[in-house]
Amino acid sequence: MSCHTGSIGGQFVLVLALATAGCGHEGDAGAGNGKDAPVPVHAAPVRQVDVPTTIEGIGNVTPINSVAVKSRVDGQIEKVAVRDGAEVRRGELLFQLDARPFKVALAVSQAALARDEAQLVKAQGQLRRFKEVSAQGYVSADQLAEVQANESSAAATVAADRAEVEQARLNLDFTVLRAPIDGRVGRVLLHAGNIVKALDADPLVTINQMDPVYVEFAVAERYLADLQQAAHRAGTTVELAATGDAGTTVVRRGPLTFLDNAVDQPTGTVRLRATLDNADRALWPGQYTHVKIRVPSGGPVLALPASAISQGPNGPYVYVVTANGTAEQRPVTVTRTDADLAVVTHGVAAGERVVVDGQSRLLPGGKVEVLDAQSRVLAAP
Repeated sequence: MSCHTGSIGGQFVLVLALATAGCGHEGDAGAGNGKDAPVPVHAAPVRQVDVPTTIEGIGNVTPINSVAVKSRVDGQIEKVAVRDGAEVRRGELLFQLDARPFKVALAVSQAALARDEAQLVKAQGQLRRFKEVSAQGYVSADQLAEVQANESSAAATVAADRAEVEQARLNLDFTVLRAPIDGRVGRVLLHAGNIVKALDADPLVTINQMDPVYVEFAVAERYLADLQQAAHRAGTTVELAATGDAGTTVVRRGPLTFLDNAVDQPTGTVRLRATLDNADRALWPGQYTHVKIRVPSGGPVLALPASAISQGPNGPYVYVVTANGTAEQRPVTVTRTDADLAVVTHGVAAGERVVVDGQSRLLPGGKVEVLDAQSRVLAAP
């Protein structure tokens, strides 16, 4: 009885041992397969290309010319020939002042000129006769000097009268106010019937030139070296993006035309300016925009997708897909990152492939499976 029970217990222990051994063998096989399985990744090639430097900032649209139109004479506005917000051309009539007082002043000055010219003719004739008789000794030197002084005084009076006539003509011309530039007027501040004073503090209207326009912006001081190079390169362009009507994006490109001669100390920024076409009036003075400066590169550089760069305790690194299908971790030196490209100087060579997606699952030396043959062209934009 006891022997039979022991036999049954022994058989149970043997079966359990075999089952446990079988389970252990299956687990080891699964672990081995998981270790040897390649990690799926995406990869892209390292290329030697020209990559321009891109510097970004916030800009403000400003008119190249802005003229505050003011009267240069005192008078009453007789006619307003421009409406609020109108586009005007240089020389176009804006305001007409009452010209009658100025016509009277011109007539008075012309009459004074005519009178004094007659006096000058008389003085010149007297001087001529005195010179003739002076040679014969009939008049003294003092008498001749007095006549000469009278003639000089008459000539000076005529010169002053002519200046008065010219001033009266100018004042009459100033009663007509014309647009000094092509542009768009703002709000007309005074209307017909109002009295204006010469050079009042407030203008009658302001005209802003709308095409072309400036975009002025500031960038961080750390870009000063790049900006100095950009200012001397004809190929440097500024790209502007602004929000237009109905949420549309307005994009403009133009040359960099100004780099300030000093760094603004309170903000640590440098002021710049670009000149942009605005024939369609899509850009408005005072509008804020997003600005990018594209500085041409000095030559081909090694570039790879920025997504390939990982950060470790010793700095940036990438995973390079080797010829035998493994991932080799290499430290790299990143000089700059522009848009979605990273420019490197050490660690990789042109033509090698780097992992751009899936790095988090990789270990150095692990096998990889490149899911696609990404042949992204890293060309200069």
